[in-house]
Formats: sequence, structure tokens, C-alpha cells
Amino acid sequence: MRFLDIVLAIVVAFLFQTVAGRYLPFLTRYVDLFTVLTAGFGLLRGRMVGMCTGAAAGLIQDAFSGGLLGFNGIAKTTVGYLAGIAGHHLIIRGWSARILFFVLASALDLAILAAVGYAAELPRVVGEGAAPIYLCFGNAFAGMLLMRLVERGPSRDLA
Repeated sequence: MRFLDIVLAIVVAFLFQTVAGRYLPFLTRYVDLFTVLTAGFGLLRGRMVGMCTGAAAGLIQDAFSGGLLGFNGIAKTTVGYLAGIAGHHLIIRGWSARILFFVLASALDLAILAAVGYAAELPRVVGEGAAPIYLCFGNAFAGMLLMRLVERGPSRDLA
């Protein structure tokens, strides 16, 4: 059942990010649902689930973004693994801790994308100006909504 939850979440994120992104183009600049899902699953279910979710979500995002295959895969895999470690070793319960968690997860994702883009000698993999800051806080807002949905959902073992 957990596997189907992850697959369904990735498919919904893909459809929402691509289909809604065509009609609401500002959405893709301010929210990266794949990063939110990866960090959320890593936080709630551990480092292996976060890492596998990140690898799948990142490669799907790469495949349909038109860029090089592997950039988002590396970034999301790392974010999912580190989110799982943070979820295991830290107490991330309150809304302020979760906002900070999602902001840091998004900033880590952007930093990895920038580092890999720099190593591959590609100009401007990450947005300019204040766009990365808006993306971090948009992801934090989406992450808080995701956590609220998970907490209000049916009661089951998340470990």
C-alpha cells in the first residue's frame, strides 16, 4: 500500500505541475511539488523511502522538463535521503519547524541543482533574482498543506 501511495502522489504531482502549469504558469515558478513530496515522504517514512521517492520524482521531472536527464534525479534523491535522516533524528512537529524544514529542503535542492549545473558548465540552472526565495517559501506553504492533509487523513502507521 505504501508503494501505491507514493506512485499515486508522484502521478498527481506530475499532472498538477504540468497540466496546471500550462494554464497557471506562475505556479511552476513558485512551487516544485516533486521537492515537496520527496521531503515529505522522507520526513514521514524514512531515508530509504525518501531516497527512492526522490529518485523516481526527479527522473520523471527530468524526463518531461526537456533538460538533461539526471539533474533533478540527483538533487531529489539527496533531499529525500537527508530529509529521512532529519525526520529520524530531529523532532519536527510544530508549524514553524516544518516551515523551516521545507525551506531548507528546497534551498538544498536548489543548491545541488546549481552545483551540478556549474559542474556541467550549463548557465543558469536556477532562477535569477528573488525567484529561488519565492520557490523556497512556496514549497514551504505546499509542504504545510501536504502535512495537514496527511495528518487529517485516515489513521494508519506511517513508520
